[in-house]
Amino acid sequence: MAICYLSLEVANLTWRVWILERAGVKYSPKGIPVDNRLRTNVHHIYVAGDSTGGYQFTHYAGWQAFQAVRNALLPGSASGISSVVPWVTFTDPEVAHVGLTEQEARAQHGERIQMNRWELGKVDRAVCENDTSGFLKVITDHDGTILGASRVAGRAGEAIVELVVAMNNKVKIAELAGTIHPYPTYSTAVQQMTVAITVEHLLSGTSGKLIRGLSRAIR
Repeated sequence: MAICYLSLEVANLTWRVWILERAGVKYSPKGIPVDNRLRTNVHHIYVAGDSTGGYQFTHYAGWQAFQAVRNALLPGSASGISSVVPWVTFTDPEVAHVGLTEQEARAQHGERIQMNRWELGKVDRAVCENDTSGFLKVITDHDGTILGASRVAGRAGEAIVELVVAMNNKVKIAELAGTIHPYPTYSTAVQQMTVAITVEHLLSGTSGKLIRGLSRAIR
């Protein structure tokens, strides 16, 4: 049975390659090259998912398929390539991540990045549920732009989505700090962390000196 299955897979692969060659679509061992709109070198042929050689995630393939259909059938165009792609390792606790890792962020942005970590033990909902194993880590640029985020906790895959949306829409740390989060929820960790970061920024540098000076004058 294994030999028959393997033979069938080889036959299918050969058939697919033959179709690509007949259509004039370029390909390589890494996949089928596409442009930002997910078009191949034959512009009326679109490719999405693992075949493009990009992220090998079901949710990324589904998103790309939607973008490819939209670009093929509707006026205008939308990008089918994104670097803001979340992933989750379904261990216990879950590990969720989006954007740059610390190493990648330092390589691209140097020492101006800021590492921010918030322990789940500081989140009241986690304490109430006796579920305090884990943390939230967010990497930011000097201006509060979110470069990457990781969450290790139960339901981390659901909780990381807020930061994915923030990165997609270029929402900065201070804006998240000003967003009301329902209490008590696990998402409060984002609000707690971003408030702490924002206050730290306000009290540092020239602005911090002015604020402290005004505070002394008022007292």
